[in-house]
Amino acid sequence: RRPPRSTPLYSSAASDVYKRQVSTQSTWEKATMKKLIKAHEEKGAEVKANEKPDGAIPGYLLEREEVNRTKILSNMVKQKRKEKAGKWQVPISQVKPMTEEEMFKVIKSGKRKRKEWKRMITQATFVGSNFTRKPPKYERYIRPMGMRFKKAHVTHPELKTTFYLDIIGVKRNPQSGLYTSLGVLTKGTVIEVDVSDLGLVTQSGKVVWGKYAQVTNNPELDGVVNAVLLV
Repeated sequence: RRPPRSTPLYSSAASDVYKRQVSTQSTWEKATMKKLIKAHEEKGAEVKANEKPDGAIPGYLLEREEVNRTKILSNMVKQKRKEKAGKWQVPISQVKPMTEEEMFKVIKSGKRKRKEWKRMITQATFVGSNFTRKPPKYERYIRPMGMRFKKAHVTHPELKTTFYLDIIGVKRNPQSGLYTSLGVLTKGTVIEVDVSDLGLVTQSGKVVWGKYAQVTNNPELDGVVNAVLLV
């Protein structure tokens, strides 16, 4: 019988490679930190251009210092992106996930009630005015009339006032993309409401028709939809 193979010892060359990897990683971290510190120091600062132009300089430009504003422009772009991302900071950032049993109820169909492909939604839903229902025989997702909502109590966070507004549509349900397409209203859902009656205008003077709001309650338990306007 052949004796078991012994475990090879690590050579000095392998240890040298490991040391090189560690030193390379530490060098990369130092370089990244230096770049971060330099970017922080240059943020919002005017950088003087050291380049001397070719030829004669006009008299009105002799005492003027040339300033390179490329860094400032890039910082302005970054700030605008941050502001745009900040518009989606919602009051309720995390919600409790819901199971399929909580969302749907299995409806048995067929002559002997053996088919179980139909689902009835047990949560509050929004259905538009132009919605056309499929024939009951071929309808997979059933949305009961008693759980449909077309209006919501929307609170303006700055005015501290609540308005009873029409719902235009469901923008995003955090539970699932399927629930968004079905118009299910659960806690944390972002909806679009009609704010034309509030008289809101943009900076250019145009009337704002629709604005987003987030549902803050459980409509299936309270019987109403309460939301906070995202301004």
